[in-house]
Amino acid sequence: MERDAIAQLIDLLSLGKLLQAAGILLAVWLLIHAMQLGLKQLARRFPRYRLQFAQGYPALRVLAWSLAVGYITLGIIAPPDSVIFAVLGSIGLAVGLGAQDGIRNLLAGLMMIFNPPFRIGDMVRFGGYYGEVTRIDLSVTWLRTFDDNAVMVPNSELLKNAVANSNNGELAEMVEIPVDLPLGVPVAQARMLAEEAARASPYTFLKKPVVVIVQPRHEYGFLVRLTIKAYVIDVRFERLMSGDIAERFLQALDGAGIMPQRPAPA
Repeated sequence: MERDAIAQLIDLLSLGKLLQAAGILLAVWLLIHAMQLGLKQLARRFPRYRLQFAQGYPALRVLAWSLAVGYITLGIIAPPDSVIFAVLGSIGLAVGLGAQDGIRNLLAGLMMIFNPPFRIGDMVRFGGYYGEVTRIDLSVTWLRTFDDNAVMVPNSELLKNAVANSNNGELAEMVEIPVDLPLGVPVAQARMLAEEAARASPYTFLKKPVVVIVQPRHEYGFLVRLTIKAYVIDVRFERLMSGDIAERFLQALDGAGIMPQRPAPA
């Protein structure tokens, strides 16, 4: 029975059908790459909707490949039911024995595409890494860190462990800039200068609030920590905003003459 099914399958795979299937797969591959390039161009032209364009790509890619494989299987090859059941049984047995981790990652990827804990463009923290989600495949997710490293994370691991999402599908993201000052600095004036430095930065999203938190600290002596909390206009400018605000704040402290003087060398 099984040999008859395999023989029928070989008869169905004629050269013409294989060429037709290869042509369809090539056309879908070209279509997906053209779609990816088109979405990137739209993102450059309309940067406000960059995340929305990027987030729709994984689902469209899965849909295109699924339709292509389904059409090739049922429309071109059109095998009888006995062959379909025999092939599915063989595939299921092989997958169950040798690709358990891959199947877990595949199922996790499908769950993440249709019920995403994060999206492309989100800034996430996972397993000691912090970066932007640049790609969500069926089995793995790719992160791009600020050190320009590409990090590949299996999707099953992302569903099993906690993932911190900084912006959750939005361009704006809260950025915290901690600055430690020595005890004795006029706190009220320093706090006002910190707020002004944050609002003056070209990377600050001014439609959301700017907050400065004051906390006492002790590290080799008593200190005062000012934590500046402001929203960046685009998650990709997080480090630029942090450095810009810190530089503006320190310059403002120096200009106001309230920074402590370094002791002269002996």
